[in-house]
Amino acid sequence: MMASNSKMCYDVGMRCGHPSAHTYGLLLEKEFFMETYNDQLFPPAFLVNYTKEPAGRQRVLTYSLFRFLSCVSEEHPDLAQFLADQVSCPSAEDSFEILEDYLSADDYFSPSIAADGFEPFYLYAAIVLTAGVPFGTTTPVIDSLIEDHAPEAASLPYAAGNLPLDALLVDCRNFYAALCLCLMHHTDALAALLPQFLNAYRPEYHFSCESFVLYDFMDEYFEQHDCLHHPSFVQLTDTLVAATLNYYNTDFGTLLETEIAQNLSGTGSRFAGLKRYGSVRLPAIADTDKACHMLANLFRYAALYELRSHLFDFHLDEDRLITLDNWQTELHWHYVQYANVYQLALDSFQSAALSRELLHRQFLLNLSCLNL
Repeated sequence: MMASNSKMCYDVGMRCGHPSAHTYGLLLEKEFFMETYNDQLFPPAFLVNYTKEPAGRQRVLTYSLFRFLSCVSEEHPDLAQFLADQVSCPSAEDSFEILEDYLSADDYFSPSIAADGFEPFYLYAAIVLTAGVPFGTTTPVIDSLIEDHAPEAASLPYAAGNLPLDALLVDCRNFYAALCLCLMHHTDALAALLPQFLNAYRPEYHFSCESFVLYDFMDEYFEQHDCLHHPSFVQLTDTLVAATLNYYNTDFGTLLETEIAQNLSGTGSRFAGLKRYGSVRLPAIADTDKACHMLANLFRYAALYELRSHLFDFHLDEDRLITLDNWQTELHWHYVQYANVYQLALDSFQSAALSRELLHRQFLLNLSCLNL
């Protein structure tokens, strides 16, 4: 029942009029490092590097197309049926696996999904429409949708590389339409255009997922591009996770067999209060290896989230400034609360499992309504 890796855990929180299921995904105020709040949500410097490779460009394109389709659907509820006629759809379970694979691919561009409506299908359609499309070529379905529903964005001369997009892109629909066009047809001008997209960005456009802010903070604090793949940072994270597990004298396999199994079956005391509101009993874990991988990534995220709060304190005291060179001697893990990491990771696992189950049901309902 588990997604292929941890991303499904905390970025597919179903929004039922409340914050997403990953309650720890709070936006971090970082004025100490960044001049504007918008930089956190639409980071041009990060996107320039992220989109250098075709896989990165395609992922941002898929995300942007999904946001565009979601915006269009607000005024055109027949959009879902139109898309159903354009995209191939294998068996329902195989189609959902495609959706899961996208959501679990990285820690940046996996959107939260609304609790009702056709957003799961819009994301699936965006994945299918952008899969394997060579950049710089024409994509008839996407081009037609943009021409029909975002004519302002479709008419701009992006190749010029210097446009006042803040005055030209006046709503979310046109913002994402323009970004799709640049990613498909004007990659040479993308680096010059991204700062202009920042000027045009509005917080309500919700460009990036909340988890981006945590990793961006780590990059800024340690002055290291893409900390997630830096060997010393990986060692730091794994050390903190190991210390937490050692403190509780447990491991991922044991947690799955004991406390997590009880929580998923509805017998965990922390979730007993939910029963009177109609709690959902989730299926037993079928793939232990995937579940352990998912749990390991959640513990890493929880450890970094807890560490982040304490790095501010370290930074204020030059004698305790933590770097990727000195953390093994200067970082004392007893400053950080093991219980915070442990509880956050387990609660996130519970939320992830529930989110996955709800998303699965909603996606199948989408396909049924569309006769797919």
